[in-house]
Amino acid sequence: MKLKELREEAHLTQAELAKAIGNVQRNISNWENGASEPDIATILRLADVLGVTVDELLGREEAPPTLYPNGDFSYDLSREIMIESRRLDLEQQEKLLGFIRAVAKKK
Repeated sequence: MKLKELREEAHLTQAELAKAIGNVQRNISNWENGASEPDIATILRLADVLGVTVDELLGREEAPPTLYPNGDFSYDLSREIMIESRRLDLEQQEKLLGFIRAVAKKK
């Protein structure tokens, strides 16, 4: 898991993250150092609090195959926007959102 990296990117301490997901700091430490692993419900809460996908939290590098092989790529588009926009700062995210809205109006 990329938990420590993502927690630090979110500027959270182990204690703050534990509180946010309703858990204890000791468990966060154990997960980060590989001594134990969270259950699926906790993984979902961690991803939500950290603003990432479960795939990213678990360190999945490759994108899954498209669910819409018949040319409807809106799922893939929204997924890419969600994942990649997290790498942007707030100002860049606002610009991207404005661009998407402007393009959508030009149909």
